[in-house]
Amino acid sequence: MTKEEYLVLQTKFADPSVFDAARKKFFEEHPDCPKPKPVECLNLIMRKEYAEEILTGIKTVEIRAYSQHYCDRLYDKDVLDYENAHWDDDLMRMQMIDFNDSVRAVKKIHFHNYNNSWFLDVECIDNNTVVVNNEQVGFLQDEYNCHEFDEMLADLNKRKAKDRPIFFYFAIGRILATDLK
Repeated sequence: MTKEEYLVLQTKFADPSVFDAARKKFFEEHPDCPKPKPVECLNLIMRKEYAEEILTGIKTVEIRAYSQHYCDRLYDKDVLDYENAHWDDDLMRMQMIDFNDSVRAVKKIHFHNYNNSWFLDVECIDNNTVVVNNEQVGFLQDEYNCHEFDEMLADLNKRKAKDRPIFFYFAIGRILATDLK
């Protein structure tokens, strides 16, 4: 496939069957392309009041800064190395961006405070990066009823800011265990 053919195919990705078929073909053609290994349990420090909001269903998404600390924990090094080795090939780079997310899927989060006097274990149903723009914040609002970025987005839009901050998000599923009451 040429770069031009791929650009035409990308216009059809709104149809999930087209995207899924293209993704499947990419991995068949590149069996050496690693997929990110999941994180079985991610330990995160949290204030007790936010853990209580999770328990009551008020808080449905946890947000963390896009910092070196979290990048080291959440990006798969093997995937990044593979991407870097093929970055000069335009077609390969475009396909990797579309089909092979380098962010590791988190299965469970273990929230606790600094001295471990309490804990809250939750299922993580989705995690990735979010750019504070209308589309991606709208996704979090629609999918998870998350409104933590509303004020920041309004301010950035009002100022017509071109540079937008990036964060990691973790969509919270069911409660697995806790010693909070």
